[in-house]
Amino acid sequence: MMLPRLLMRPSKPQPRRRASLLHPECPIEQAVRSPDPSVQTCLLQEIWRRPPFIDDAALLVAEPARLRVLARNEPALRRPVEALRERFGDALVVEAPSVRYAHGAPVLEPFMTVLVTGPSRHSASLQDDLASRRTTIVRLDHRVGMMVLEAEAPLGHLLGYGDWLEEKFAGEVDASTWLSRYRPIVEGPYAA
Repeated sequence: MMLPRLLMRPSKPQPRRRASLLHPECPIEQAVRSPDPSVQTCLLQEIWRRPPFIDDAALLVAEPARLRVLARNEPALRRPVEALRERFGDALVVEAPSVRYAHGAPVLEPFMTVLVTGPSRHSASLQDDLASRRTTIVRLDHRVGMMVLEAEAPLGHLLGYGDWLEEKFAGEVDASTWLSRYRPIVEGPYAA
């Protein structure tokens, strides 16, 4: 049966699909698994063991093929992953940390606030490195031979930053990171 054109409902434009991400406050993860089925079973049961790593800003998520450690920043992954390594030893396969993107239209990537403190003599070197990491410097203060640098950068460009600082400056420079926001990806295969 044909409906007259006046009685037909106009088609609604499809709304843009919103990005969804379980625990968006944890923009980084590291997966662990074991090829040994009995160890894999024990590994997946870690979500019920104490102590939980919530105090470290980390969560454990069990999936059939792996245990995912979700965290608020890269340093927060270390304690849970090291505890699992200690418990399961060589039977554990630990994957590299990875960024958790919010898939939708558009794909969103986590941006982190970075707060770096240390001797002022390292300021130029730090700024050069941060520029290579797609960082926007928000604030730079120098006082009595010390500096404080605040910046924002995509998490994917900050992976390994703490280790680089330790290697380059032997503990003289300290950095803290926390989630600032999610922004559309502007380069690469998922660019909006």
